[in-house]
Amino acid sequence: MNLSCSDLLFCCFNLPLAASTFWRRSWAHGRTLCRMFPLARYALVAVSLFTVLAITINRYVMISHPRLYPKLYRKQYLAVMVACTWTCAFGALIATWLEKWGRFGLDPTIGSCSILPDVNGHSPKEFLFVGAFMLPCLAIVICYARIFCIVREAARRSRAPARRPRTEDSAVCSASTAIERSPGPENGVNHAAQPKRALLAPPAPALHCPATPGPERSSSSGVDTLDGHDEEAALDVKPHTPCGGETARRLRQAAAVLRRSPAPNRPPRLTPKDRKLLKMIMAIMLSFWVCYLPITLTKIFREFTSHPATNIAGYILIYLTTCINPIIYVVMSSEYRQAYKNLLMCRRRA
Repeated sequence: MNLSCSDLLFCCFNLPLAASTFWRRSWAHGRTLCRMFPLARYALVAVSLFTVLAITINRYVMISHPRLYPKLYRKQYLAVMVACTWTCAFGALIATWLEKWGRFGLDPTIGSCSILPDVNGHSPKEFLFVGAFMLPCLAIVICYARIFCIVREAARRSRAPARRPRTEDSAVCSASTAIERSPGPENGVNHAAQPKRALLAPPAPALHCPATPGPERSSSSGVDTLDGHDEEAALDVKPHTPCGGETARRLRQAAAVLRRSPAPNRPPRLTPKDRKLLKMIMAIMLSFWVCYLPITLTKIFREFTSHPATNIAGYILIYLTTCINPIIYVVMSSEYRQAYKNLLMCRRRA
């Protein structure tokens, strides 16, 4: 919405004045509009770029720091963020409006109004290029590179089999079963008389206390086994002796903790809607670079070299960017296509 508002203001204010200037080949709208024209152009361009940067940071925080996202992006905070895009964009040009650092006026070399050097020969164009163009673009590139790495790592992990929880549960069950089924002198079984069974039984923790008597089942191979009922009751045994019961209780608690413990921190998987939004923002950013970089470089290096053709092409690309964004919305978003259909056919939202 913020991006659409800045584009709409640009179309309503700057485009008619620019079309009139190109048609008459001179500025014929007075000194006040000559100062407001470059102010609105530079500020609205900055608002668009800052908005794209804010959307990119929003996607990055949602993917990289999902726990921080609901705390940071609340309604009151969102209003402050939107206000900051406009405040920073217009605030950076206050000194130029007051003619303290450059000035707004008619540039006779191009026949249009722009930012000119002040009486001291100072101009903020280099600062605006670095602070309002290069740094936001660099931040956007870094955020998208980080998002790409996170999504690729999440896709790689999602294809790997998760075997850790099952292994931990089986280990706890084996240890608990071994404790409950360990033979003792109370049921007439001597530890020294059964060396083979002791060697074949699952390893149990070293406990120096009497074990509990219990039923014993043996398989044909001589190794103790559990039927289905015993497997279900392995973690729900009743303590018959203080030591064995305490150990079984601790093992049950450990098993419960393992089951409740969250999985390792993994980046959340993007939904198809998020992927479409990311692609659309990337397309908007690429179109922004293509449209604004030529005129920006032309303005900066005009004192070294001047080519009228590149200057005209740069202005055409600037005015084209406000038309490209709606096309990107329609081509890449089915929701926008439906909204445009409803708007053109005067239908309410279904």
